[in-house]
Amino acid sequence: MAIKGEGPWVIGAMWALTVVALVFVLLRAYTRIFVVKSFGIDDHVYNLAWVFLLLDTIFTTVAVDYGVGQDMDDVIQNNPSDLAPALIFEAVSQSFAIVGMSLAKWSLGLFLLRLVKQQWHKVAIWISMASLMCASITVCFVYWLQCTPPNYLWDRTIPDGRCTVDTAPASMLLCILCVVVDFFLAGFPWLFIWGLQMKMKEKIIILSSLSLGVIAGVFGIKRTLEVPKLKSPNHTKDPVGLIVWSAAEMTVTMICIGIPVCRPLYKKYFSKWSSRNSSKYQQNSGASFPLQTIGGSTKYPAQVHKKDSTSEASVQEYERRGNRSSYNKNKVFAKGAERGYGENQSEEEILGPDFRRSQREDIEGQYY
Repeated sequence: MAIKGEGPWVIGAMWALTVVALVFVLLRAYTRIFVVKSFGIDDHVYNLAWVFLLLDTIFTTVAVDYGVGQDMDDVIQNNPSDLAPALIFEAVSQSFAIVGMSLAKWSLGLFLLRLVKQQWHKVAIWISMASLMCASITVCFVYWLQCTPPNYLWDRTIPDGRCTVDTAPASMLLCILCVVVDFFLAGFPWLFIWGLQMKMKEKIIILSSLSLGVIAGVFGIKRTLEVPKLKSPNHTKDPVGLIVWSAAEMTVTMICIGIPVCRPLYKKYFSKWSSRNSSKYQQNSGASFPLQTIGGSTKYPAQVHKKDSTSEASVQEYERRGNRSSYNKNKVFAKGAERGYGENQSEEEILGPDFRRSQREDIEGQYY
């Protein structure tokens, strides 16, 4: 069937958004693998979110080919056999969009979990992530089970079939929750980073990059305004705006998440042209944290780098000299370990050494 109505711009917009998101996926992957040399679970979730965006775009394209974007009456009049595949492919695409949106926000949440140290910070982030995912899965079930029998959702020729469940309230709740989570995750870094002892300029740059999620929140508000169109009986045309804005919000979310994570790439290849010092970024630096112990003496943190020529004996000698410290409290530091692709500790490369140093000093202060 020829693509008519709003179909052409829908396909163009969806594929443009998918390509833009792919650019950030590739930049982030390069940064994590070759620059900071650490590829973690949040990166896998980020990539999975893009796969869901791609599937959303593919199924939307197929749905448009069958008539989505045109008036439902026109589809029935011209090609009645196309209505069923148009509706089912539209439903599949929206399922990927709903879950993919949550995955994109999970990527940011998992990244923030590596930065926070207080237990209630972690609990708050997990609650927001779990609530969003549960709401997304619930909306998917409501969407697919709104009709009796369920396949009446796409096959309107079934006798006595009907759709008795209004999906708009559940969809509205999910959209509102997405916006709330966007603003929550954008504002949460200010809670635990603002009080750290860092240069104000560096602090503002870090917080601004981590707060770009407010832009995704704005897109989420626009998507929420499209939800009432789900009540329209013109199922092939009126929900088109919601379809595109869902993809737009997911893309903007991935962009906002990708920018701060790609910061080491900028620091390595671009900042050196404006400032020689700004391009000096420490790689593979293990974080040292104090651990309470019984007896013994104070040991100072030692860092191990992948390409460091320091031998294990010299590290032990460095720690042995620390035994002569005048501190009375007993404390031991966990020695930083060499990082690999499977590890997930690159916050120093992303946020700068001042962030880790300030966090370490804050933790040390609890023991003196």
